[in-house]
Amino acid sequence: MQLGLFGNLDNAQRLIAALKARGIEAKTETRVFLGPFRTRAEAEEAMAAVKDVGAQPMLVPAGR
Repeated sequence: MQLGLFGNLDNAQRLIAALKARGIEAKTETRVFLGPFRTRAEAEEAMAAVKDVGAQPMLVPAGR
């Protein structure tokens, strides 16, 4: 279950501490992302570039 998506690690850690204080085990996960892109063509160009470094990108439409 995802409880939040934070741009600031400290905010995520505060939520985890609050949950753990109530006996609810929680953890963080690290995400790396690019974008947003103005066009699909820009996104596909970026996907090709990151594949060159061994990443396996996934294109997710905006708003999801």
